[in-house]
Amino acid sequence: MLLFLLTFRNSARHTDVNHEYEIEARERLSRLWMEVEPSVQAYVFAAVSSVYDAEDVVQQVALTVARRFDEYDGARPFVAWVLWLSKSRIADHYRKQGRERLVFSDALMHQIAEALIHRQPDRAERNDALEKCLDKLPEKSRQMLALRYEEDAPMERVAEAIESSASAVRVMLFRIRNLLADCVQRELQRTTV
Repeated sequence: MLLFLLTFRNSARHTDVNHEYEIEARERLSRLWMEVEPSVQAYVFAAVSSVYDAEDVVQQVALTVARRFDEYDGARPFVAWVLWLSKSRIADHYRKQGRERLVFSDALMHQIAEALIHRQPDRAERNDALEKCLDKLPEKSRQMLALRYEEDAPMERVAEAIESSASAVRVMLFRIRNLLADCVQRELQRTTV
């Protein structure tokens, strides 16, 4: 993400553009990218078989989006524009490898892009619901989740941090995940009613 923002800052035109506008544009780009990045990853990982190559392609998409953000038409969905750029980066990837043909047909890639575009609002609602549910958790539960899933800490380290056993942490995390899943479902039902 840092590379993404630095690229955008370096690509922004510094003549006749006031500093406030540049900051607002960077913040808008950052917010929009965070919303669509899971869709971009799903699209690229569906088209590129190697995990490492797919990660490189996603990074290339991020750089392209940052460099070309001033071309984005705000009247269109951001995710559609980014997936269109992703398709070009995927084609570039295969050209560099000397392959002319993509693993999937253009028609299938178009269907995947359409599905991701239509799922984007659902993902945002689900993320909002998850944030609300996380806020409702006790501090100890949030600490466990942060250690395990944000810092990718092993169970033993989580157990040590909360002064418990690794097996007890496994059980607690299982229960917390179930609580969160139920809470997210309730929040989503509440917003659709």
